[in-house]
Amino acid sequence: SGDYGEAGTLEFLKDFHRRRLQVLAEARPDLIAFETIPNKLEAQAYVELLEECNISIPSWFSFNSKDGVHVVSGDSLIECAKVANSCAKVGAIGINCTPPRFIHSLILTIRKVTDKPILIYPNSGERYDAEKKEWVESTGVSDGDFVSYVSEWCKDGAALIGGCCRTTPNTIRAITRTLNQFCPAPQLSVA
Repeated sequence: SGDYGEAGTLEFLKDFHRRRLQVLAEARPDLIAFETIPNKLEAQAYVELLEECNISIPSWFSFNSKDGVHVVSGDSLIECAKVANSCAKVGAIGINCTPPRFIHSLILTIRKVTDKPILIYPNSGERYDAEKKEWVESTGVSDGDFVSYVSEWCKDGAALIGGCCRTTPNTIRAITRTLNQFCPAPQLSVA
């Protein structure tokens, strides 16, 4: 939910993530993906850590949305995307683990504040029941319906497209076929 209570300050989040980021950077990955970012404060913590720790590995930030306008905490996606865009070390900005039906408007929102590549990897659209700690079957879209969105997302400006929770290998194969037809290969660069 992105609600960390009174303890959830910028310094608390930086302290929580600092060592994790350092361990990742020491492993020399090709990319560091900051995923499912639930609020603006956490995005700010990551931006500050990238600078303070002098991380030179390309990274991307992806947020998740609860309604096609806000991230799960209720913060405005456009404000979160502005934070990500402010960091030269962030090479792409996008959305993950969000139902496909929201992606079109989210791409357009992100495009308002950045020229960086936009990445999206939605979930299947199924609903997660947090009390039961399980996915509610038959609340999502079929692989075919999911993939029918892909060419629209390309036209909207998405450069990197994949799938998150509850998508299948068949979904990813179908996305790949569609991308090969409609979208050029993206370039990810970090200053």
